[in-house]
Amino acid sequence: MNIETGFETGDKIPGKISFILTLVFLFSINFSIALCYMVFPLLLISSSICFFNNGRKIVLPPYFKYLVIFSILTFISTIFSVDRIASIKDNKEFFVYLLIPVFILTIKRAAMFRIAVHTVFYSAVVSSLIGIMISAREGISLSHRLKGFSSHWMTYSGLLMMVFVFFAVFNIYEKNKKMKIFNYILLIPVLTSILFSLTRSTWIGIFASIGIFFIYYFRSRPRILIVSAIVLSILFLILPGSIKSRMFSIFDINNVTNKDRLHMAYTALQIVKEHPLTGVGSDNVKKVYPNYRHKNATKNNPHLHNNFFQVAAERGIFTLISFIVFFVSIFIGLFRKIKNGTVLEKRVSSAVLFMLISFLIAGMFEYNFGDTELKFLLLFFISLPYLKIYQIEN
Repeated sequence: MNIETGFETGDKIPGKISFILTLVFLFSINFSIALCYMVFPLLLISSSICFFNNGRKIVLPPYFKYLVIFSILTFISTIFSVDRIASIKDNKEFFVYLLIPVFILTIKRAAMFRIAVHTVFYSAVVSSLIGIMISAREGISLSHRLKGFSSHWMTYSGLLMMVFVFFAVFNIYEKNKKMKIFNYILLIPVLTSILFSLTRSTWIGIFASIGIFFIYYFRSRPRILIVSAIVLSILFLILPGSIKSRMFSIFDINNVTNKDRLHMAYTALQIVKEHPLTGVGSDNVKKVYPNYRHKNATKNNPHLHNNFFQVAAERGIFTLISFIVFFVSIFIGLFRKIKNGTVLEKRVSSAVLFMLISFLIAGMFEYNFGDTELKFLLLFFISLPYLKIYQIEN
């Protein structure tokens, strides 16, 4: 095998093309969703050829069936949607879920796995370095939020958050000390850009997930936890004033956006109360929001800034249940692999576990499951524990 490319001598052309397209797709997530959409159909075609060349053999993760149920229930809610055309257009997400079997088919060996995850890592590092340069030139302020090449600062920071948490955990199990130090140095600009984005939901997601991991990993070494808390306090003191004031605003009950989050929760409950079974249809909350808006709300919102409220309002209670079961199934699978898997399998599953925690916690304050770029990256990460690479460890 050529370690640099991940290919073996007997690899067929479709498999090589699929892997190259996968790398292009993964690297592009941080920079161009248009390029992702251009590569996506080519990736589907090439991986389909691989599927048939492989004798139509693929083992899908246990959670995938719940994603299928979620999609079917979403389609049913579309039938009863207040605007069927809008919901049908939004249902393109059904095709996005095919990325899970695509990644499993395409990333076949440990060398390919390493190349793929580092492609994601280096893409985030480049994106964060560009973000730092933009911030140095234009400053850090709420009136001009850092969003890199993404369409929104929440997308930008959300992508970096997922990469940061995954590699912060994944790298702590790295045996090569030089590589470990090098990777943690590269994570510094990623975290810096996340801070510069002034996006509180991602800050909470990172703080909670990494905090839980540190308590879990260093539970038998309390001194490290104490030192970490001291270092964190010192770092907080040297942060720019704009970042510190933004952090304090998280706990400000009089903050306008904090109040608006509560108003959105009220709106969600009102929509579910009137449309409990099928919701108003995907991508229709923004259309009906004025009808259910709280009297003290300052504006109409395009979505409800919460994954669970959004799914319930758009697609109904049964779809919400399937959505919850989908994530519960992922967690159960990860816990099993952490307990019974190979060394590499445990390492990957642990990193995915805490990445998922950060995603879901951030999703309590932002509808990040509705963000296509974040969904691309999420599907990649949750596919990793189910790749066929763990039989022979390198």
